[in-house]
Amino acid sequence: MDIVTVLERACARHADRPALSREGSTVSYAEVGERVPAVAGALADLGVEQGGTVGICSPDSIEAWLAIFAAWRLGALPALIDARTPDDRLGYFVGDMDPAVVVSDDENRPRLAEILGIDAARLADVAGGAAAAAPNDHHDSSPLFLSYTSGTTGDPKGVVLTSGPVTLGAACIAERLGYGRDDVLVATTPVASSFQLVASAMPALHAGAHVVLAAGHTPREVWDDIAGHGGTVLIAYPLTLADVVGLAAATRPAHGLRLALSGGSPLAPRIKRDYRRHLGIPLAESYGQSELGGFMVLGSPGDETAPEGFAGRPLPDRLAFVADADNRELPAGSVGEVVVAEGFFGEYRNKPEAYAKTTAGGVLHTGDVGVASAQGHIKVMGRVQEADAARRRGGFLREVEDAAYEHPAVRHASVVLDAAGEVRCFVELDTAGAADTEEIAGCVRDRVPESLVPAGVHILGAFPRTFSGKADRLHLSTLHGA
Repeated sequence: MDIVTVLERACARHADRPALSREGSTVSYAEVGERVPAVAGALADLGVEQGGTVGICSPDSIEAWLAIFAAWRLGALPALIDARTPDDRLGYFVGDMDPAVVVSDDENRPRLAEILGIDAARLADVAGGAAAAAPNDHHDSSPLFLSYTSGTTGDPKGVVLTSGPVTLGAACIAERLGYGRDDVLVATTPVASSFQLVASAMPALHAGAHVVLAAGHTPREVWDDIAGHGGTVLIAYPLTLADVVGLAAATRPAHGLRLALSGGSPLAPRIKRDYRRHLGIPLAESYGQSELGGFMVLGSPGDETAPEGFAGRPLPDRLAFVADADNRELPAGSVGEVVVAEGFFGEYRNKPEAYAKTTAGGVLHTGDVGVASAQGHIKVMGRVQEADAARRRGGFLREVEDAAYEHPAVRHASVVLDAAGEVRCFVELDTAGAADTEEIAGCVRDRVPESLVPAGVHILGAFPRTFSGKADRLHLSTLHGA
């Protein structure tokens, strides 16, 4: 199984159906099928070869996805240069990618030239040109995506994902979520995110679904996307999900959504309840990593057996479980590291030592501490390096965060350790002045052991976010403490 074969079948079987939309523009599956070979030809004319790397720098756009599809057709590796990467980090990412060719949207071409001296080809010319069609040189072991880790323990590591395993993983995701050709997936995460790849773009090809590219849109604009395109599935990180349902609670919009999907970080149970309460739909939680090019665990819309706070069951293409120090599976209820015994990546780009460490003992060490339910659902509690401190404190920071979300005035919450090792809880409220710090602290105090009660609760006017849209925990950790 490879993704280009899946793409070609989708373009033939669903020719009259919309494939991609962005900012008022839509292309059908037939148009995608017609344009991709020519875009691949344009990339080949620039020097992109089978097995080579092509850098693509653009915000979410139809043209960016056509270039990705075209790179796949050539058997090349698309390396997504996130357009929101800060200037001082661009050099690291592009240097690690080492692309033979870079294509960029017009806004970022001058930036790449000024900071890195790169004369990037115009994405509009590549995606809209009339080059001769290139043949399909893609197969199941072809490079598919260069996915970067978050970099919480050092420089981000580039994970080289290959077509066969990720294509199979995307099929399993589409099957579990029940994606079909009538689905409209409103995808709010950036094109450079592996979550975007495996939650919407690739599963959509298996099902013939329509993907609406909504990254960077405000919550109100996301609701406009849902209304304007008849959205049936909302795909977002937790902060965006909370923003969108918060607006729905206030405005009660009519909608045709049947499902929401979360990823990128653990999800507070209250947000799942809010989707049921205000929108009448389930919110499925995914748990994956850059090293997988997919999810190891995914909630099912019809599964009512998952205990509160648990994400879901492992997917059939990933053998994931909670393990002891010798990589042996622990019984339900026991805390250990989440590991994956099959279906993970084959290399970190330029970092063989890191790969050997991460896959020691023949399993992928996620670095996450978790617990499994009797039915096999998995809950992520925190990072392995936090485990010793969690034992001393009597629990994990996630428990404090989930407790803070239980206050009805809290829109967002994040709990971190400051420079002095003290627990700090940061919140953003639905409405300014709707609660004070003592009320929120009391809500937390009622739900966690005394040893976990934060040294301080801090109300922020707006939550700091990374350029991908997640809570910026590193920044929060610097706001208080010695």
